[in-house]
This record gives sequence, structure tokens and C-alpha cells, in this order.
Amino acid sequence: MHNRDANEVVNDFLDQVCSHIKAKKMRPEIREELKNHIEERMEVLQLSGNSQATSALTAIDEMGSPDLIGRSLNDTHKPLLNWKLLLLVVFISLIGVLGASSIQVSGSSMISDLIPRKSTQMVISFLFLIGFYFFDYIKLQKYSNDIFLVVLFMNVVVLSQGEMINGVKGFLALGPISINMLYVSVLLLLLALAGMKPIKQMGWKGIIFQLGYRGVIPLSLFTYIGNSVLYGGMYLAGFIMITWLTKKNAKQFIVFTVISSLAMFYFMIPHLNTLKERFLTYLDPVGEIAYLQMKTMEVIRSAGWFGHGFASNNPNLLHVQSDSLFPYLIYCFGWSFGLITIILIGLFLAYVAQLLFQIQESYGKQLVYVVVFFFSLRFIWPVFMAFGWLPFVSMELPFIGYGGSNQFIDSAAIGLILSIYRQKNMIPDPAFDTTKLSS
Repeated sequence: MHNRDANEVVNDFLDQVCSHIKAKKMRPEIREELKNHIEERMEVLQLSGNSQATSALTAIDEMGSPDLIGRSLNDTHKPLLNWKLLLLVVFISLIGVLGASSIQVSGSSMISDLIPRKSTQMVISFLFLIGFYFFDYIKLQKYSNDIFLVVLFMNVVVLSQGEMINGVKGFLALGPISINMLYVSVLLLLLALAGMKPIKQMGWKGIIFQLGYRGVIPLSLFTYIGNSVLYGGMYLAGFIMITWLTKKNAKQFIVFTVISSLAMFYFMIPHLNTLKERFLTYLDPVGEIAYLQMKTMEVIRSAGWFGHGFASNNPNLLHVQSDSLFPYLIYCFGWSFGLITIILIGLFLAYVAQLLFQIQESYGKQLVYVVVFFFSLRFIWPVFMAFGWLPFVSMELPFIGYGGSNQFIDSAAIGLILSIYRQKNMIPDPAFDTTKLSS
């Protein structure tokens, strides 16, 4: 055979191997790796006096059956489902259904149809989760700038026209559904930031513009216009985290952190007296303003290891279907049930954080950082708040509380995480450069 014939034999072998690999993104990398092995073996055989054609045939024969190799590689690079994480979400969600059932039977909530509403929310939430699980998250990256701009614009519209509920603006009414746009926007903006141009690739002019666009403007919408220090603080912390992950150097990071923090402080000025009063109440929980904190502690202390039983009613707990659901669950089912819930939450956070060491693709890793940060705050604060270890704010446990739109966005975020895990063996190594493929 001529040289061209040897190349054809190798290419036919590689084509047959790759035909079994369903992860098309991996085919170029696998093809190049196998080709390099064959060429290295051919060089050794030619040094022993074999012709190129004979060396090619011998090297391919030593590789083994292309069908077996292809099927084995397909198994290695097939889609994955993180069953542990999914089951933990199911178990945590079922705690919410149990809580809703106990509340409705006890008559502790003004929502008479709490069980069917909560069950419907759970079904819709899992549809969101499944939809994002099968979605190719990589496709989102090119729309990151658009998502960020659209979310900012929607907040401007909602904050200028939306209703104020419990002293906070930003609720978008869509028929019977009320969407907390501030809550939804915190997560969406941070996820969008993860896919936008990193600041380490910017010059100083771009840095100044992006600092205002990505940092100051959202903080003004959340804190000053939206009247929510909570959501402003959540966004600021996430913004600083992403800045650290994408920084060029320490000086650049310090500039971003200092200016955004000063902007946050400026927007907080109208709320300083309220914040001071709440903090002093947290340190010394006495008086009418500390009513919820004191009653929550009393409820937990009275529960014992096994609680007061299913459907127990305690009129001292307010917003029992949302902010006070965790202490209510302890009141009904005891400290042991509270401990089980905390263990499930800890396992959930640990499994999500574990993905940071398993995901190599940079965009996917950035998204995981955002979700780890977001859910750590959302889970830890309500639990610590119930025990009096953190100040009281309006924040319910994800998947457990009666969240409506909050639960949908939480489930979509988990679906996104499961999508990242599903494709972790289906995306080429970041070091692999398709422009350097051998001819």
C-alpha cells in the first residue's frame, strides 16, 4: 500500500470507533488521542524495518476491535444522573409536603387548600428540574449578557409599577401567581455573571463600566429602589465571589470589592435605623419587636425529642407555612425530626459542593459556585435564625417552605446542576485544542 492507503486504514478504524460514541463533542478528542497512539506505535514498528502500510495494519490490530473500543468509550462518556442529589431534593421536598399537611389539618394557616397547592407546586417544580436536566447548559453561556440585561430591565419595570408586599417592592402578579422578582433576579443575575466576559480580560475602561453595570446598578435596584437590604446583600456577596473567581490580580479585586461595598452602604443609608434596631433586638431579644424571635425559641424548647404530634397548633408562630415552617416542624415532630432535616440539608449542600471538584469545564464550574453559594445561604440562614443564632429576616427553606415561584426557580437551578453533572464526561478536556488536530 502507499502512504495514502495507510492513512485511509487508520481513518477507517477511527471512524468505526467514533461511530459508537454518542457524545459527539468528545469524538475529536478521542479520535486525536487514538490516532496519536497508533502513530507512536507505527514509528516503533517502522524502526524495526516494517513498511508504513504494514506498521499501520499491525498497530491497528494491536489496538483491538474498533467496535469493542467504541462501545467501551461510549460507556465512559455517556450521560450521568446524580441520583444521590436528586433523591435528597425529593426527601427535602417531601418534608415540605408533610409540613403543609400538618398545617392544613391543624388550621394554623389562612390558606385553606394548602396541601393541593403545595403538591401542585412540587409537581411543577420537578417539571422545571427535569426540563433543565435535559437542557444543554453550555448553550446558555452565549446568552449570558442578554439574560443579565433583560433581568435588569424587568426589575426596572416591576419596581416602578409592581406592588409592595411586607414593605418590599418587586412582586410581579401573573394572574393567581405572584412572583418575587427580587428573589428570582438575585439568582438569575449571578448565573448570568458566571457566563459573561471575566474581568481579568478587561482593560481599566471596561472594568469601570462593568463595575457600574454589573455591580452598582443591580445593588441600587435591590437595596435602594426595591427596599430590600437582604437581596442587595445576597447579590453583593455573590458578585464579590464571582469577582474573586475571575480576577486578574488582587488590586483589581480590591477595587471591585471596595467600590461595590461603598455603593451598597450608600444605598443602605435609608435603612440604617431599622437595621440597627433589628441587630440590637437580635443581641437582646426583648420587647414587642422581638416577639417572633422569643416565641420561636419557646416553641423549639417546648418540643422535646418527639414533639407535640402531627397537626399540633401553636398560635404564637406567624407565617407558619413559610418563614416559621422549620420551627413548626420541630414543634410537631420534635428535636429528632429537626436533626434529621438538618442532616439532609447538610448532605445536600455537601453533594452540590462536591461537584466543584468533579466539574472541569470552566463555565459549568462557575455555575456550580453560584448555586453552592446561593443554596448555602438560603438553607443555613433560616436554620440558624430559628435557633436565634442569626437575626430574623423573611427567608424560607428551599423546597420545604410554601414558596411558589421561589420553589420553581430553586428546582430549575438544581436541574441546571444535574445537567452539568450529566455532561461532565461528555465535554472535551479544556486543554484539548481542536485547531491543532493532526491532519
